[in-house]
Parts: sequence; C-alpha cells; structure tokens
Amino acid sequence: MNSSFPATPAPPTNASTFTFSSAHLIPAALVLVATYNFFRGRGKQSAGSGKPIPGPRALPLLGNLLDWPSEHQVTSMQDWAERYGPITKLSIFGKNILFLSSTATITELFVKQSSTFSDRPQLVFSQELCGMDVMHPMTQYGPDFREQRKFMKELLAPEVQRTHEGLLAEEGRRLLRATFERPKDAARYLRRFSTSFALRMVYGLPALEIDDPDVLLAEEMMAICESAIAGGWAVDFIPALKRLPSWIPFQRRAKYFREKITEMMSKPWDAVKSQVMDGTAVDSFCSINMQKFVDGTSKHTETLIKATAAAIYGAGADTAACASHNFILAMLLHPVVQARAQEELDRVLGRDRLARISDKAQLPFVMNVVWEVFRWAPPAPVAVPHRSRADVEFDGYVIPKDTMLLASLYSMSRDPAVYTSAEEFNPDRFAGDKPERLPHHTFGLGPRRCPGADVAVNELFLQAAYILSCFTIKPAQDEAGADIIPVPKFGGKMVRFPEDFPFVIEPRYPGVERLFMSS
Repeated sequence: MNSSFPATPAPPTNASTFTFSSAHLIPAALVLVATYNFFRGRGKQSAGSGKPIPGPRALPLLGNLLDWPSEHQVTSMQDWAERYGPITKLSIFGKNILFLSSTATITELFVKQSSTFSDRPQLVFSQELCGMDVMHPMTQYGPDFREQRKFMKELLAPEVQRTHEGLLAEEGRRLLRATFERPKDAARYLRRFSTSFALRMVYGLPALEIDDPDVLLAEEMMAICESAIAGGWAVDFIPALKRLPSWIPFQRRAKYFREKITEMMSKPWDAVKSQVMDGTAVDSFCSINMQKFVDGTSKHTETLIKATAAAIYGAGADTAACASHNFILAMLLHPVVQARAQEELDRVLGRDRLARISDKAQLPFVMNVVWEVFRWAPPAPVAVPHRSRADVEFDGYVIPKDTMLLASLYSMSRDPAVYTSAEEFNPDRFAGDKPERLPHHTFGLGPRRCPGADVAVNELFLQAAYILSCFTIKPAQDEAGADIIPVPKFGGKMVRFPEDFPFVIEPRYPGVERLFMSS
C-alpha cells in the first residue's frame, strides 16, 4: 500500500496577522516610526568607512520592505548570492539586515568572531509578546545563555547519551513493528518515533501512540515557533507597535501563541512534577533536576529547568522528524544508494540482529548516507537570526552595531568551494583519499551550535539502519502501473520538510519480522 507524508500543520489563522507579507499596516504610525528609524539607521550605517554592501535597491523610508522573502527564504538567499555575492544587505525602516551565503564568510563571523556575532536581535513578537525569551534558542548571549548552555550539555553529554541508546532501540523496534503491520501509515510513525523519543529522553513520560495529543501539540508548537520567529512581523522592525491595543490582529495572534507555548512548557512538566511528588517518576532530565529543586539542592530556577526541557523536546522532535522524512525521500530517489547501504548492513550484521550505535564505525557507508542526508536537505536551512554587538570591519565592509544577520546553512551545503556537484546526493563524497567536509554546519556554528547535534546524528543513524535492514523503499505507481518519481520540493521557513510525496515500503525478505516482533 502507498504511504505519503502529511503536511506539517500550520498555526491556526482567524485574523489578519499584521506581517509585512499581509500588507495590513497602519499607515500613519508606520510613516512616523519609519521616518525615525530611517534617520536613526542612516546614522548607524555611516559609522566608520567602508565599501557599500551590495543588495537590492532600497526605497525611501520603506527600504527593502518589498524585497523581504516572506515565503521562499532559501531560494531568495540563493538568488541574492548569485547576484550580489556572499553578503547581501537589506534595510527595512532603517534597520540593517545581512544575508550570508558562503562558508568562509559565515565561519569568519559566527565562529572566529563569535563574541561579537552570537547575540540575538530584538525580535519583539517572539521574545516579548509570545514569551519565548526564556527559551534557549532565543536567549541573549550572556550569563543566562551560558548557564542554559551548560545545563543542556549535562543532558546531552556523551556519557549520558549512552543511557539513551536503550530508548532509541525501543522506539526503533516500535517503528518497525508499526510499519510492518500498517505500512500505509509509515510516515506518521516516523513522526511518532521522533516525538516519543524526545518526550521520554527529556521527561521520562510513557511512549506515545500515533494519534496522541502530545504528538499533535508538538507539531503545532513548532509551527507556532516558526511563525513567531521567521514570520516577518512588522513589530520586529517597528517595536513601538507593541503598544497597540490587544484587539489588533497581531496582538491577538501573539496571545494565542503565548498560550500554546505555555501549554507545551507546562503540560509535560506538571505530569513529571506529579510523579516526583508521589514517587513514581522515571529517571529523566526533568525528574532528576526537579527532585533537586524540591530538595532545595538545585542551582537552577524552575523556569530555567522548564524552559530548557521544552526547548530540547520541541526542537529535537521537529528537526529529527524532518531529517527522517528527508532520508525516506533520498532513498526513494536513489535506489542504488539504498541497495549499497543494505548490502553493507547484511555483510556486517548479517540478518540476525539490528544495528547498535557502537556499530557506526563498522558501517561507514550507512554513516555517510546519514551525513549526506543532513547536507543534501538541511532540516533547518537558515540559522535563527544573529545580531552584531559592535561595529565591525570585514572584507572592506563595515557591519554596524545591531545589524541582524541571517546565515544560509543551505548555501553552505551547496558551496562549490567545499562540495563538488553539490546538487547530487552522493554519500561517497565523504570517503576516499580526499573526503569532503562533513556537514557539521547544518547544526549551526559557534556558541549557538545545536547542543543536541550528536543525539540527532545517532537518532538518524539508528533509524536508517533499522529501516534499511528490514524494509525496501520503492516508488508508488500510478493507475497505468508507471512509477511515480517525485520531484523534491520543500516547505517551511525554519524547519524545511519535504512536501507530500507517495512511496511504498515493503519487507525485504520473508521472516524479517523476527528481528523486531519479539522485543
């Protein structure tokens, strides 16, 4: 039976949103504030000397408002890179925005000059109105950020990750059993796998079922976060708009988003708190730290623990699900690669057991397939915006203080200076005498790099090895019996899922179910 990937849910819309793309702006307020920002911004741009940064021609006052990529941000950044080079400048209401698209430029600014470029811009809608300022990805670079970072590393340290392998194996076998019994729902089980593993790792809560409300809540939560951070909200460029009445559409939207974010942070947290109090909690990041909090031995506040847990759970579930969807698409489009990976699995493991994390070194081709999935289709193709904390001279340009910087991790994955034939899906690029660079950049760079990168790689490795050991992914067929070969298309701004495509997943050989049905 055919399976297909359902579309990622979008946050509910019941009113105009007051974004740039909707064009529902209040003219008088905009003109006044835009004029102020314009002249204030011109003062910042004139700091120091330097050659002008290339970019689309700006209009008076509005700047590049009409050039803002409200939808296909990755495509726009690629086009600008071809037209203007590795740095493209936009200015909206006097606020500077730089789009970065080369490995050398992004590495220089975000890694080598990380102390200057690791802050977040003032995103009023997400940070203030939606209450996301306490969540690690949106925390400003400073003591609070470093405390959260250290805290997250405790959960995601290699020695702790080894305790998660049992959870991964359990969820992997559940995925295989469910796919074997109901192959037409395979896509939904991949989503369940990622959400359930994240929930158990962070909160120690029971494994989720395919239609569990927490799966749906996690999906809606990430759609909300994407809309809040990357939605092009007017208030992010004109902060004075936050004082508008609560009945204004974007204020109503922010209220709804804030309520949902609070629900996701509180619902699993309250469940664990109840278990800790009655002595039934399973060891997890939350239960261990909550017990310390109850005992009075914790160095952290309840808000910090709750926000850190929610950030790991939400981001981990969404990006991991995206990577697994991209893996299925890659195998569907490249049957020769799929067959080579299956041959390696059979040769190394036989057909008597499933892979373990410790098998990675003995399965180099499977591991290279995993890395190529991350390079070929980065789950998060554009990094969350950074901000410059000072005027900086770079490559003859002057980057003013408080400039917003967006780095295209997708462009880094297509950088011809790093990858040959970058559009091709080719796991062999990481092998041989002159292997190309592993795409660690897909998890971010510098101090803002995702602390769960190793967990994400292990999760996709085990998922890929399990699926390819037991199943073959094939094209669906149309009514005439011809194979349906999808053209890869992706949607989303922060997390870029493949658009819906049909496929068939079949057991590789008779009796394969003995590998997972008995556990």
